[in-house]
Formats: sequence, C-alpha cells, structure tokens
Amino acid sequence: MSQVRNYYENSQNKESIKSIYNTGNNLSAKYEVMGKYGISTEMFETWTIDKLNLLGSERVLDIGTGNGRFSIPTSKILKNNGGFMVCCDLTEGVMNSARIQAEQEGLPILHMIADAEKLPFLSDEFDVVMANHMLYHLPDLKKGLKEISRVLRNTGQFLATTNSSRGMPEFFALHQETMHQLHIPFEIKDDPIPFSLENGEAILLEHFNRVKLLTYEAGFKVTDPEPVLKYYMATQLYQGPFHDISLSREQREAISHTFLTLTRQKIVSCGGELIISKPVAAFICEMN
Repeated sequence: MSQVRNYYENSQNKESIKSIYNTGNNLSAKYEVMGKYGISTEMFETWTIDKLNLLGSERVLDIGTGNGRFSIPTSKILKNNGGFMVCCDLTEGVMNSARIQAEQEGLPILHMIADAEKLPFLSDEFDVVMANHMLYHLPDLKKGLKEISRVLRNTGQFLATTNSSRGMPEFFALHQETMHQLHIPFEIKDDPIPFSLENGEAILLEHFNRVKLLTYEAGFKVTDPEPVLKYYMATQLYQGPFHDISLSREQREAISHTFLTLTRQKIVSCGGELIISKPVAAFICEMN
C-alpha cells in the first residue's frame, strides 16, 4: 500500500523551507502572478507599508525577507532620510535579487543570514520589525515572537502578515483533484495554520499590548490556466511530490499537465473566468 505523504504549503521544517526558497525564483513567480492578475488594484506590500506611517529615519528589521517584496519599497522611504534596514533569511540565495537591486539603487540595506528564533541583535535595537508571511514557518512560534519583542524598542511597531486558514479553496481543490487523478496519496491537513488571519490576534496579544488587524484580498482572477499553473509550480504543494523520488517518474512528470488540464476545465465551467480568492492579514503591533 502506498504511503500517505504530507505536502504542506505552510511547512515548519527548516530544511524544506530552505529547499523551496533556496533561490528567490519561486517567490518571484508567485508575486508576479499576484501582481499581474490580482483582484485588488493596489499591491499588498504598498498598501501594508503605508499603514506604518514611516518617517524615514527608522531602523527596520525584516525577518524572512525573501526576494525583497517588502524590504525594497520600505528602504526607498528610508533612503536619504537617515533610516537603515537589516534584512535576514535562512539562505543567501533567496535574497540575491534583492541584494543586487539594493546595491544598484544605493538603498540603505544590510542582508544577512539569521534565524528568527535566535536573532543576532541587541535588545531594543529596532524601531520597526517585519515578519511577512513567515511566522507560520517557525517551529517554535513563541520563541520567535519573544525574540522579536526583545529586539523591538518599546516605542516601536511590529508588522506581521499572514494568510487565512480558509484561503484559496479553489486552488487547493485543483491540487487535490490532481493528486487523486494521478493516484498520489496525500493527507489533507485539517489543522489550522499555526499563525493565520483567524488566530493571529490572540497569539500576538500574548506578546504585545496593542494589536491592530487589517485585511486585504490578495487573490487573483484569470481567463487562462497558465498563470495558475505558474503559481502552483512555485508552491510546496507541487514541489513536494515533483521531487519525491518514491513516486514514479511518470506520476511526477504528469503533475503539471494534469493540473493545467483541470484548471482549463474549471475556467470553462466558471464561464470563462476563474477567481482564486486569498484573504490575507496584516497585524500592526505595539508594546505601549
């Protein structure tokens, strides 16, 4: 009997995270689809950063910075205003494109490898700390939040963004049907995301005195299945089984084609336009 496998998008396994985000390519592919086909007209990072009301003189820490989705626009506010930014992630590769852009544009950013659960900074060192779409990856979330509150000044702000536990149902249905058609056994994770739109406020209130929740629709709509496939191939849902050598070569190579076919059929059944809904949250927290 085939073994049931766990292909989760919100993995807390650091080696799995390092593997899928060894370079910034997968993150870039996701953001490109969301930017080009997004339901909302304003980009999520721009909308979110505006809520911080930055003066430009702040010292900012971006944890799990990835390819600079939040750090690049933030550092442009800091440039020439006395501010400075430290960006960290688990691997160098995922930060390469952001590092190159920062150097080319003379942005006040230092990139470094660091673990959110063991931040190599002094206490009360930053005016703003960001952890965008990454807290659900932490094996020990409480330890990570304790570290964040330690390095954040008492008068500072902490920004945390995350997904909804009920987000992208149309997308996950296509993935599940793909696995069924290819006879790839998998387990549907019923547990809520460790840090989500639904439970984030209660978790953060254990570490911060004030927590403000803002919601945003980060979904996208398409008339062509290719963008949905591009997004899918950048996720652990696809990367997990595709690189699973215990599966047959035929099964692994058929994943993308099967998903594409199912998506095309779904677009037709929806009248020519498929909406992938994705509510996300931005939490802005303060100590005082």
